[in-house]
Amino acid sequence: MSGKHCPKAPAHDPLASSVPLFDPAQLPLRKWCAGSREDAVTGLIAFPDFHSHIPRALAAALTDGGLVGLAIGDVDGLKAHVEKANATEPDCYGHLAGNKVMARLGAVTRSWFHTQPWEAGCAATFGGDEVIIAAALDDAPAFHRAVAELRDRLTDELPVRVSFALTFAAAEHLPAERGLGGWKHAFTDRLLAAVDRCLFTHKAARRTAGGDGGIIAVTQPPPPGKAVPARDRRALMALPTGAETLHVLARPTDTGARMLLLPCTGPVGLRGKRLRVTFPDGTARTAVAVSLHGQAAIPHDTAAMEGPGIPLTLQPVREKSARGVPDDLAAALERARLDWSVLPAHEQAQMLHLITESASDDIRTDRITAVIDAVATRTRS
Repeated sequence: MSGKHCPKAPAHDPLASSVPLFDPAQLPLRKWCAGSREDAVTGLIAFPDFHSHIPRALAAALTDGGLVGLAIGDVDGLKAHVEKANATEPDCYGHLAGNKVMARLGAVTRSWFHTQPWEAGCAATFGGDEVIIAAALDDAPAFHRAVAELRDRLTDELPVRVSFALTFAAAEHLPAERGLGGWKHAFTDRLLAAVDRCLFTHKAARRTAGGDGGIIAVTQPPPPGKAVPARDRRALMALPTGAETLHVLARPTDTGARMLLLPCTGPVGLRGKRLRVTFPDGTARTAVAVSLHGQAAIPHDTAAMEGPGIPLTLQPVREKSARGVPDDLAAALERARLDWSVLPAHEQAQMLHLITESASDDIRTDRITAVIDAVATRTRS
């Protein structure tokens, strides 16, 4: 059943089509938040129970050296959808149109959650039209891809889009002082606040620039203290490659340098990586990202900022070469997520010559494979 249209409610029970019944055994959870109640509309974990259980689960996972992903999704334009339904679709009973959207969001999220490979995690309500996902992870990019899959499923099923923000926490993000008080809840609330502010900062920027909804923005947790953390690379996203677009919340360094830290791993090599950066006012420029203690950063020449950071859109810039990169080589580089520019210009020219002069398709394929191996080796060195 698709949530794109609002079916007529049965005459004997106008609420039946907007508030479904749920099987508690199908709650979207694994280990975390066991014993929680379900939200009556979405079938997700009710937020009061989530908020009660999750601090202990997060603290235990991070103390053991694990990585945790936390994402919040917010329905774009739900109020406008409800008002339109109220004016044009009397069978939807006004605000019941909002219930139908949230019920379908819950059904899609539950189905998606049960396909995920996580050993521990859960999905809960958060606010009136938000969903929150928490999971123990192996790496950050896999969680980003999983949330993108959920976003795409919701786009197909709902009459409105859903935008997400997410962050990743590792042991380095835990507070140094952990007394007997409520530090676990305070730490969890700081994580939730960081993600929520990132989400609404990006949504405000999108409204100003007139962009579409359905984005996924990435931020970092607030630092546990003034000391610079060791930066567990598992908690950082990769910089975009190929045709990728990455939405991030950038923050100024606290060293006084005019640089913006990105929630991404820094590029390999001294030349940095060129990015096309779009700012909240819609202006775009090319910037060179460099690595600061393993984290990507770009120059920033404005005055000190207020608020959680600057919402940026990052896109890769294809590096120019003396000769054009053949399509089959470019496709192989993109599949391997490798940057051709790590090779010196003379090596690029030699390799392009060998590929171009290949006597057969098999030889050409073998030489492209050798180039990919060479680029991968240079990237790791």
